[in-house]
Amino acid sequence: MKILVIQHSAADRPAAVAELIDRLGHAVQTIRIDRQDAVPTTVDADALMMFGGAISLTSTELPPWVAQEQSLIRRYVNEGRRVLGICLGAQLLASALGAGVRPNRQPEIGWHEIERVDDSQSSNLAGVFPDRLTVLQWHQDTFEIPSGSTRLFKSQACDNQAFTIDDRVFGFQFHMEADPKTVRTFLAVSEKWKQQGPYVQSESEIAAGIETHLPAQTESLSKFLEAYLGGR
Repeated sequence: MKILVIQHSAADRPAAVAELIDRLGHAVQTIRIDRQDAVPTTVDADALMMFGGAISLTSTELPPWVAQEQSLIRRYVNEGRRVLGICLGAQLLASALGAGVRPNRQPEIGWHEIERVDDSQSSNLAGVFPDRLTVLQWHQDTFEIPSGSTRLFKSQACDNQAFTIDDRVFGFQFHMEADPKTVRTFLAVSEKWKQQGPYVQSESEIAAGIETHLPAQTESLSKFLEAYLGGR
């Protein structure tokens, strides 16, 4: 299987997702938006994956690549290919499918628990996740659930944590791709953890999550990708 990856910033690497894709034996082509790579205009891969980034889709002045990427996402969805969006990638996916993106009621930064919603029972792939899982969050915006999609998870801070279309298209607000380097990089380059709020953890709490929460998140990611992509 050929997978097209769109990376928006140096900090938001595919990380554990890239390692698992390699283990499954799939080929990857990476588009680096932060290095001014052009967004493709044709569907040339079996799956499309989009990761996080520093911009907000609520901005009134968005860079040209946003509309270009949304157009490519629609092409992949309409042609029946697999699509996976994480954080900003999920917001781009939702907005490409006509759903809104808006500021969340509170910033959600650090390790927070998500829980399954009733509708998720219709998704076989969502079943590889436990009913409750503590995951890495790093966002201030949230997406609405696109028409025709199934809502999968919620958290105390954010009602819409994940959605799917027919177990083929997935959007995850949380950073399930994270590895230890991801967490340390976010702490070093982002100011979001310095905000005040009930769902903003301290630097020490976030760093401690590498040992206490990341292994279970990575285990769930591995099960999901094995079911979602399969082997070569």
